Amino acid sequence: MSEFEERADQLALDIIDTSLVDGEMFRSARRKLLATGAKLLVGPRGTGKTHLMRYTYQHALDKPTAPLVLYASFNRYLNLEPLLKRSPDALKRFHSWVLAKLILSCFQWLEDKGENSAWFAALDPLYDSAKLSGLISLLERGGGDDIYQEFGQFLTVDLVLKAARALASRFSRSRTVFLLDDAALSLSDQYLVSFFEIFRLLKTQYISPKASVYPGTTQYGPTFHASHEAESVPLWLSIEDSEYSQIMGEIAEKRLTKKEVETINRDILEVFKYASFGIPRTFLRLLREYFDSRPGTSQQKINKIIEQQASLIGAEYDSLGLKIRQFSSLVSMGRRLFDKAVIDISAGQSEDTSTRNIVLGIRQDSGQNPLAERMLRFLIEVGMLFPLQAVSHGPNRKYDRYIPHIAFLYQHGAFREGRGSSLKVLPQVMQRPAAKHPVRRDLNSLLGAETVENLHLDLPPCQNCGAERLNDSQRFCHNCGQELVAASLFEECMKLPLEQVPGISKALIQRIQADTNLRTIGHVYASQNASGDLQQANYVGPVRASGIISKVSVMVNEFLS
Repeated sequence: MSEFEERADQLALDIIDTSLVDGEMFRSARRKLLATGAKLLVGPRGTGKTHLMRYTYQHALDKPTAPLVLYASFNRYLNLEPLLKRSPDALKRFHSWVLAKLILSCFQWLEDKGENSAWFAALDPLYDSAKLSGLISLLERGGGDDIYQEFGQFLTVDLVLKAARALASRFSRSRTVFLLDDAALSLSDQYLVSFFEIFRLLKTQYISPKASVYPGTTQYGPTFHASHEAESVPLWLSIEDSEYSQIMGEIAEKRLTKKEVETINRDILEVFKYASFGIPRTFLRLLREYFDSRPGTSQQKINKIIEQQASLIGAEYDSLGLKIRQFSSLVSMGRRLFDKAVIDISAGQSEDTSTRNIVLGIRQDSGQNPLAERMLRFLIEVGMLFPLQAVSHGPNRKYDRYIPHIAFLYQHGAFREGRGSSLKVLPQVMQRPAAKHPVRRDLNSLLGAETVENLHLDLPPCQNCGAERLNDSQRFCHNCGQELVAASLFEECMKLPLEQVPGISKALIQRIQADTNLRTIGHVYASQNASGDLQQANYVGPVRASGIISKVSVMVNEFLS
């Protein structure tokens, strides 16, 4: 099969230009990105936020009537997270890192447009692309003390505004749009607060910042009120959208070869459309796995691929408990709620041959509180629950509605009729009329009244003696007196053993451990010659070593994204 890249941040601009599908949701989001005012592009990973931003950037580049559109990605922000432990001025350095990226986006715009940047660099000594790039690179590697002191600390928001105004004036653009990709700095609250303070300051009469964020873990801090200061633009295609099958089909046509589109069975393609649950990146991954799968019946291959997909999503969700430890209990309880909902909906749908009823309704007054709402948002965060508009079924009977991920419903037999499975059943069910009422539950029936009442945050213990904290405002350990600091998520990721990297067999792990000193992700990540070190293991050559390094990189990127 042809090789195609699933992640939009790895695609060339010319491929970005030809591979975006044309559905009303995407057209509306593009209009919002180019419009005035601050916007937050909201969706789980893989819904197309980066793709849409880069497409918008590319199309505005050579269109004189469009605003000046500048693009910057902040996907490596967590590389700076260890600074919070080591440097008293970590937030100032992070602030400079963000501003350096924004100014550098001006140089990138000039380069992409084929314009000379000498005139721009002459406007201010701080508009130095080499120093800006050096500052960014060194800060991301944990260094940069000298260049920060000599250069980085003098970067300001005013310099960014000045740069945007200069570019807009030079090229006769009436206003400027900043596209701030991967702005959901969810795993470092302190940086997130600082970032959205910059976001707020960028918003002026002639400058409109737009940021892509996640629906569950993004916290905006005390100075940024998301509902008042920016309009939320959802970017997640509902499987109940009238254009759903058509849009997902266009994605396949644009990213696969003509031969692959012609050879894949239509029923199989429809199953994967719905099993991807409106996530284009997942859809492409399912197709890749199908084309790469070993011989077997179509049903066997599909069942295995969907089972693996559900396992991956579940593992990503469970990892939230490690990444944001103060919410680990909520993450655990959310998984229990989700599993119970999937069982209940699957049982009902498998018996219903006339309608489609895959919607869960949770009664609003059934023990809901900020903790319960946050628990549900984590499920939305990784794409396990799709939120729908709330409905009322009488006085004091209002229900929030959600669709559980189709892959999990499929696994639990929601689309099985009779004794066996058929490729046609899932698409056929999705074409049936929707049931009048959702599967109605309350939190107590899904989790138990005692569990709902005892939902709580988890406070990290003392790093020195392991004593549990007494409250969330505690600064020093009551047992040993040690100052309490947050553990570096980056360092925790680096400590993960290679056994936890998906796709590396136990036998291969055993050979690596027997013949090399590589034990953790950090060992591979930090090795100057990781391929050479891995090849010291028996039966590990260049190709297999490259595969291991790729799997480690994917896990690091997913863990820190």
